[in-house]
Parts: sequence; C-alpha cells; structure tokens
Amino acid sequence: MFSLRFFGGKSKDPSDDASRLNSPPPPVLDLAALRQQDQLRAKQTQEALARGQLPPNVVERLQSERAGNLPWTSDLSVQEWASLRQYRLKPLGQVMGSAFYHIGYIPNPGMNWYPSSQELRPPTQAMYQSRHLAMERLRQEAMLLGANAVVGVHLEHKGFQTEAGMMEYAAFGTAVYIEDLGQRSQPLLCTVSGQDFARLTAAGAIPVGLALGASFYYLYTDWWDMRQENSWYNQEMQHFVRGVAEARRLATRRMREDVTQSGGDGVIGTDMHLHVEEIGGGRSTDEGEAIIDHVIEVFMLGTVIAYERRVVPEQLQASAVLDLRV
Repeated sequence: MFSLRFFGGKSKDPSDDASRLNSPPPPVLDLAALRQQDQLRAKQTQEALARGQLPPNVVERLQSERAGNLPWTSDLSVQEWASLRQYRLKPLGQVMGSAFYHIGYIPNPGMNWYPSSQELRPPTQAMYQSRHLAMERLRQEAMLLGANAVVGVHLEHKGFQTEAGMMEYAAFGTAVYIEDLGQRSQPLLCTVSGQDFARLTAAGAIPVGLALGASFYYLYTDWWDMRQENSWYNQEMQHFVRGVAEARRLATRRMREDVTQSGGDGVIGTDMHLHVEEIGGGRSTDEGEAIIDHVIEVFMLGTVIAYERRVVPEQLQASAVLDLRV
C-alpha cells in the first residue's frame, strides 16, 4: 500500500516531520557557470559546423559509444535485431544529421507575383544543399562509430515556409557493420533495412547510395482557374493537374540523374512527399477578391541499386503425376 501526503496538512507520524527537517538541503546550482558552459558549447558547435565537422560533444559521445562505454541504440525492429547474426550484420548505433536552411532572396520578375507558372530555382537548390548537409553529418557520425553502412535511412523534411523563408531536414538511420561489405572509405547510405540489404546482395544487386528528386514549383492562378473555381459544375482543375505533373516530372528527372551519376541501374524503396501551399499572389479580381496562387513542393528519396551479377532462376523439373481418380 502507499499513501499520499500533501504539504500543509498535519502528519500523523511525528517521525515524518523529523526526517523532513533532517534531510539534506537541495544542491545549489551555479547558474552563472552553467550559462557559461552553454555559451562555450554553442560557440564550439558553431565553429565546428562552419568547418564541416561535428561538434566536440557529439564526437565525444560517439567515441565513448564506439569504445563500449555507452549502450548502442537503433531503430531496428525486433525481427531485424533477431536476425542480425544470420545476416552477419552488427549494429553500432543510431546516427542522425540535421540542417536548418534559410532562403533570404528569391528573384521575382513580377515584383510581387510571378506572371506565369514556373519552377523556383533558389528554393529547389536550397532543398538539395540542406539535404547534402544533413546527409553528410549523418555520414560523419557513422564513420566515427566505425560503420561501413547506414541502413533504414529516412529523411524528415519540413517544407519551405514562405513567411519565415526556412526549411528543415533531419536524417536518421542505424549505423551497422556488414561483414560481406568489408571496409569502405565512406559508409554506404540506403533507405532499405538490414534484412532487405542482405536479400538484395543475395539476389545479385548491391545498394550503391541514395537518389534524391526535388522540385519547388510556383502555380500561377489565371482567369480560367478562377472561372472553374466559381463554377457550379463538377469538373477537373486541369491547370492544377498539369502543375503537379510538371513538378513531379522535374523531381523524377533529377532522381534519375542521381542514379546515373552513382552508376546504378534503378531505384527501390522510393518515398515521395507532395505538399501544396496557398500563397497570396498580390492580385485581386474586379470585385476585390484576392487571387490565391499555389506552391507545389515535391520530394522523392530512394535507394540506388546496381546489378552485381545476373541471377538465373533454377530450371523447373518436370515430374510424372499418376492420377488415381476413377
């Protein structure tokens, strides 16, 4: 049994009051020293990131984890963890990389609005650069743990916020050492799980990296769109459909370019995100109604694979069957 005791009430047991009076006082925190430590850590972190390195406290934690002084962490499922020995895959720890990217200026030929639907290059380029920063920091953490691969990589992407001019990427994965892969100069990143990695190699394919496709597309609302929106008829918004298809086509083309540059044959495990945001175009109708344009953001991420050898299926063997039915 347990009892609840409230401050301000009278205790039934006098020993409780005596123990409360004889208990040691709470520790006195040196707030000035703690604030100074936080400022020093923030300065060291900023300087390390500016050099393209990990912060000292992160390096210290990963080195301690590699030495076995800290338990390893992962996002492996129970089934994956139970089959690690079978696939000769050793988990080393969970790694991550993040990047907050600010876009300060976007060239606008229409001053306050764009005169036509088009892709916005600065946000699109920022998506690639911020993704590169997040992935590189994840890769550096994996190298400190002695990993030759990172499996189950997933990228959390918060779309471009037009008002704040900010986008955020956070990459997570499990750093592992795969015996069949051997030593590598840089860990291999892939979105597939450890089990699927082993299955791919057994099937004659080898993951060779990640492929990214992204597009930031501005969809201009014209008079026909306004007419369709105000119509009483059920009909497809064809201009919007074409805008989404164009943004997806640009993202897919860039993903294929990543596959070609990495020497792969195709992409598996592709994860696609589509985000549409309303944005004021700075225009209005003759009745004073504001015309709303749209920003379409497409993001695609997958694992590039290359065929290591051609797998020939076993020949089907014919067997005699005796039908005993009368």
